[in-house]
Amino acid sequence: MNKNISKLVKAKFIILEGKNKKEFFVQFNPPSLSLEQTNEFSEKQLTGLFANQYTGTKKSDLSLELLYDSTSKGNDVRENLKDLDLLVKFDSEVHSPPPCQFKWNEITYDGIVSSYKKEFTFFYADGTPARAKVNLVLKPYVDIEKIAKEADKQSSDISKKRVLIQGDTIFDMAYREYKDISMWRVIAQANNIDDPLNIKYGTELLLPSKDSNE
Repeated sequence: MNKNISKLVKAKFIILEGKNKKEFFVQFNPPSLSLEQTNEFSEKQLTGLFANQYTGTKKSDLSLELLYDSTSKGNDVRENLKDLDLLVKFDSEVHSPPPCQFKWNEITYDGIVSSYKKEFTFFYADGTPARAKVNLVLKPYVDIEKIAKEADKQSSDISKKRVLIQGDTIFDMAYREYKDISMWRVIAQANNIDDPLNIKYGTELLLPSKDSNE
């Protein structure tokens, strides 16, 4: 089914954390928007020559331009920018400017504003700003708690194999993988181990998912 491309969809910001959690629409949709993605390389020396080795892709920054106009109401355009100003103000709850989400139809970007430039382009007769052009750059925002939960899920809720190395024990492995030393019994049972103190180094052990033992 074709989308209705003539339907106006307003762009908005959502403040995700901090004392000023809210969402607000921009006055006009951005006339320009860019996402810059960077591939990263490290230089390696091989037999006297240097070669670049791909090490990953850096998450892109979001750059956008916004226009504001207060001439229809005759007020100071800076009043129209108050919500936008919250994106760069220090928030005492998060100890930084607040993380936010820019959303415009299918474009969604979670970030923190790293650059915020206001350019006033028109003034009333008394010098009060009436129009403004705002340029913002957002750096990617990563929810550390969400990543930690995902990491914990990967470490305990999925069956996998581990090799017992010298100096390691089944008890250490149980605590490291499940955060529960008593899970050594589950590992032992899954691997038909009768004596947990007599496991040869180099032995590959199956670690069942935590869910399968609850």
